[in-house]
Amino acid sequence: QAFFEEKLEKIRKNLLGPPSGKTFLFLIDDLNMPMKETYGAQPPIELLRQIINIKDDKNGGFYDLKKIGLFKRVQKTLFLAANAPPGGG
Repeated sequence: QAFFEEKLEKIRKNLLGPPSGKTFLFLIDDLNMPMKETYGAQPPIELLRQIINIKDDKNGGFYDLKKIGLFKRVQKTLFLAANAPPGGG
């Protein structure tokens, strides 16, 4: 989460995005690599799912770690993911 906050600019209090007039593209390599927790969750993938949420353009983002309850939306950001079959090389 800190990585996204570092790379994106603060547009408003609860809105993050690339510099004006630009679009960010994040390349995520080996998306299937995070190990599962005891209950089967994969936190890095859950964070991406929350940021990418595409129900509409007002839902994608994440919660602030310091200010409880503040949801930071992300705009004008694209994600490209690559992965291999499980157990593949």
